[in-house]
Amino acid sequence: MSFFFQTISIPAWFIVFVLGSATPLWFRWLHKFYNKFISTGKLKKIFQRKKSDIELKQDILKKAEEHYKENSGFSELAEGKKKTKSEKKRIDPEKRENIKTVLKILAANAETGVLAKSVADKCNISPLEVTSALNYLTGKEYAELINGTTGAKYYLTDLGRRYCINKRFI
Repeated sequence: MSFFFQTISIPAWFIVFVLGSATPLWFRWLHKFYNKFISTGKLKKIFQRKKSDIELKQDILKKAEEHYKENSGFSELAEGKKKTKSEKKRIDPEKRENIKTVLKILAANAETGVLAKSVADKCNISPLEVTSALNYLTGKEYAELINGTTGAKYYLTDLGRRYCINKRFI
């Protein structure tokens, strides 16, 4: 470095000034470089060797096994929900009898359909209990409600017809 100082006379204070003023810029560059490459892992990915096909397949299998183990608990919960849906709800005996009588009347008038009021008149059951029984049957898809010019008529569905045949209501 003595040759450099002999050819050009630069005062020492100027060199210290240049180095001192450039230092904050170097620190900013180092901070940006760290945030962009080192903390995100891009620099590591650049210098990391590429995996072979066999290693990639092994990694995929490991991830699939981990995913399966993590989600195996969810399938048990879903099966538990299915079991609770298939369990029968307890219906009081009076309501059950009302549903059976309404179903018998629907089976007898399967082709023409029945009004809720006429079912109540034929069975001597209150109209509220008849509508609750008809709502139960439509919920179970044994009967369907069709609005017509004469009013809302209830018809027996295929599922309801099969149920009535099995129970020998028809």
